[in-house]
Amino acid sequence: MNLALGPYGEGVETLLHGEFGAYPSKGSRYALSLTQMALHIQRLVPKPETDQRTVVPLAEVVGCHTLRSRAPTDRAAYFSVYAYPLKKRKVAVGLGRGRQRAARTFQVDGADDYERNQAVAEKWAAAIKCLVLGIPVSSETEIAPSLLPRPRRLLLLLNPFGGRGLALQWCQTHVLPMITEADISFNLIQTERPNHARELVKGINLAEWDGIVAISGDGLLYEVLNGLMERHDWEEAIKMPVGILPSGSGNALAGAINCNAGLEQVLGLELLLNCTLLLCHAAVAPLDLVAITMASGARCFSCLSVAWGFVSDVDIESEKYRHMGAARFTLGTLVRLASMHTYRGRLSYLPATDATAHRPISRSITVAPNGHLPLQRLPLHRALSDMGLCEERHAFRGAEPAPVPCPSPGSPPPSSASVLPPPSFSFEPGPGELLAGGAGEARVGGPPDELLVPLGQPVPGSWMTVEDNFVLVLAIYQSHLGADLFTAPFARFDDGLIHLCFIKAGISRAALIRLFLAMEKGSHFEQECPHLVHVPVRAFRLEPLTRKGILTVDGERVEYGPIQGQVHQGLARLITGVNRLKIASG
Repeated sequence: MNLALGPYGEGVETLLHGEFGAYPSKGSRYALSLTQMALHIQRLVPKPETDQRTVVPLAEVVGCHTLRSRAPTDRAAYFSVYAYPLKKRKVAVGLGRGRQRAARTFQVDGADDYERNQAVAEKWAAAIKCLVLGIPVSSETEIAPSLLPRPRRLLLLLNPFGGRGLALQWCQTHVLPMITEADISFNLIQTERPNHARELVKGINLAEWDGIVAISGDGLLYEVLNGLMERHDWEEAIKMPVGILPSGSGNALAGAINCNAGLEQVLGLELLLNCTLLLCHAAVAPLDLVAITMASGARCFSCLSVAWGFVSDVDIESEKYRHMGAARFTLGTLVRLASMHTYRGRLSYLPATDATAHRPISRSITVAPNGHLPLQRLPLHRALSDMGLCEERHAFRGAEPAPVPCPSPGSPPPSSASVLPPPSFSFEPGPGELLAGGAGEARVGGPPDELLVPLGQPVPGSWMTVEDNFVLVLAIYQSHLGADLFTAPFARFDDGLIHLCFIKAGISRAALIRLFLAMEKGSHFEQECPHLVHVPVRAFRLEPLTRKGILTVDGERVEYGPIQGQVHQGLARLITGVNRLKIASG
């Protein structure tokens, strides 16, 4: 058995080993060893003065392509490995870490004919892709392109006005090149109006897709999930993997995905790059949904939170500062602190007796399902983009003819880009608008809420009730309330829990500020603030007794009045990208 050195000097099984040239460096030779976790690169010629080895963690790799030289006399084959490592931290203030594209191209020239060299290149490319996608391979595996599933096909839904309006620019510059290197085929649609995404997913043929990804804030994914649940085939539809690439203001679910992967908490473009890298790794995990019922009888499904009081006030009242991006919440918080309100309400809940409150966050990574669906590719209703953006234009420069991509078996041919122009109005509702699906709108599907009784009836005797004056009430089911608000560090995607957090009246402004500052690191519960309460529950009911106020579901405003919800464990599927490969966080 061949062994390579692991990150701590231990011996790990080598799956493949070979000696190759490099492009475009003429005369350079490298020894490559591929293990389950990394590609090890050692320069042989010219011989370095010291032992120079480069380790490329496969968790930072998105794909590998085989290529052929444009020169007809060149018998060598080539393969390129595309990685996105973290940049070295800068000392200067304001310079982030981020991820930077690093493409390495190797020349396979051990045979006298192109066909045999190409077979070696394809073997290496197939092995790297299998490991990135979580497909098990070992030194005993007969590695071949046939091990790979057909390329994933994703429906990308983009809100061009989310956050600071940079979604389309970031998508074209960063997201699309990266997922093309990952052999992901896709269609890109820009949403044109409120509920456009909801209407779209209600009507499409889901067999054409392997996943639906929202490129926006959390509101667009809310539409996708509820559109799936409103289909007559909702039981199968909700199994469609969904993902999010953050380009909104809050980006709570993206923050939770980033945290679940063990990555350092980041914002903006850095968070987008992390989530795109994870998307390329395909792994899917179960996701809890909470069925929310409002006074009008309207029912919707939430994946993030229900908020009343301080949090919802800031969320909606800061809409006027949307051009500031995530900074709108900081300004909104300061404005609301200056005139802090309390709200009288009755909060009832069914405690989760088998749950442990205040569980410490665990950074351990577990194997998640692969996420590939055994679906046949069918004709498309909306072939808008399928962008073939990555043709090694960055990797090959110089006077000599450069290698060009060799299509892998089963890969779709590249096609030209076509993206709809941005609409002339914003997708996201303003502070005076209600989330669609409010009063009187019927819901088609969804499992029954066996823990709930109608809002007009008293809660069951097994429930607990608190009637008090509250600064805020928050029912949250993910770890993050925003990309930089680690609100429920004990929450998991599929723990079957609603984490009910509320702050009672009497807290000082200074103490509230300390809690929110500590929330950035998830240490707010360690302060043992007597006004802050956390209870893990299976269901809850909130009855506002104050005449005016704001209620939000997943950050969007809903009708004001009594509201209740029940968790449905693992009902949906979320693309988390976390398998046995741990993404480096530095």
